[in-house]
Amino acid sequence: MTIAAIAQKLNIPVANMEKEILENFLTKKILENKIELFSLANKYKIKSLSEFDGLIKAGKISETTQTRDDFFKIDYLTSQIALMKNIIQTF
Repeated sequence: MTIAAIAQKLNIPVANMEKEILENFLTKKILENKIELFSLANKYKIKSLSEFDGLIKAGKISETTQTRDDFFKIDYLTSQIALMKNIIQTF
């Protein structure tokens, strides 16, 4: 069944339904990304990517393949959260 068909059955404008579906989807994705981000932050006892970078540069966290992967993952998650929040604001 399509969104249009469901909207028609529920007597809801398609545009409203699409907006709500997209907003709920993005909100769910933001939450999933935040959970993963907080898990990584907790792993290294950090609050931000710049703090993580500073600890690596200071030698307090050794630079390994895993820490590099986690660093880039934190950067990616942070940027995705910001992007999705910006998209939601355009609705």
